[in-house]
Amino acid sequence: MTRFLLFSSLGLIFLGSTAFILNSGGITGRTGSPGESTCSGCHGGGGGATTISLSATPSFTAFQYIPGQTYTIGLTVNNSLFSKFGFNAEILDPANVNAGNITAGLTGVQVVNLTRKNVTQTGTQSGIGSALFQFVWVAPLSGTATIYAGGNAVDGTGGTGADTPGNTSFVLTADLSSSVNEMTKTGISGLNVYPNPVRSEFNMSYNLIENGLVKAALYDLRGAEIAEITNENQNAGKQFIRTQLPDGLTRGVYFVRLSSNEKQQIQRLIIVQ
Repeated sequence: MTRFLLFSSLGLIFLGSTAFILNSGGITGRTGSPGESTCSGCHGGGGGATTISLSATPSFTAFQYIPGQTYTIGLTVNNSLFSKFGFNAEILDPANVNAGNITAGLTGVQVVNLTRKNVTQTGTQSGIGSALFQFVWVAPLSGTATIYAGGNAVDGTGGTGADTPGNTSFVLTADLSSSVNEMTKTGISGLNVYPNPVRSEFNMSYNLIENGLVKAALYDLRGAEIAEITNENQNAGKQFIRTQLPDGLTRGVYFVRLSSNEKQQIQRLIIVQ
């Protein structure tokens, strides 16, 4: 016998052994990603076809992202027969964990901090044949990022028998040619990390165009910060930093990210210890 428990104060629904988070009209876990269901599990019976289109600011070129770049991502849910819409989305790497970091939802969109970060609506959005949902995403430093998105065109009655859901995915890859030493022409230039490969200690040199707060850190391939290298105000001019690798790092590919005055450069670092 299927068990059904509803705790409205927590917004948590258990259906058998599966849990979904209900948040003011938005339900997570319906993106169609590996291990998740879709909106069609509950909704159906409506007309037309529901599709989802992708946009971003700055725009993606050939479905490539600039590592470390902050994007405003837009997912537009389309169905010409409807005027009310909902959505659910997440962005995962090939290991099916968060790729980069979803940091904020814009108007009518909320971020739900599950193990896999989800974005969903705070309530149905209205529009003539479509509705746009936007959120902020910081891209990872490398690798594939897949946007899994579920959309739902609804009749607005509160029922589920006259709606038309749809799901899709978009695969993004890193544009490393834009991220290594070429991300900015002002603020910082000429980042050099050496020796590379490295065993224990490495150096950084760069030219700081103007005075400012300089931050540098070491990141793994998923974009998680491993160690802070520096975080201090520096004067314009040629700079040099020597740093030790943290204890216990496994060999592999990492990234050094250097930023100042909202500009940044990224250098790949191979660790062979």
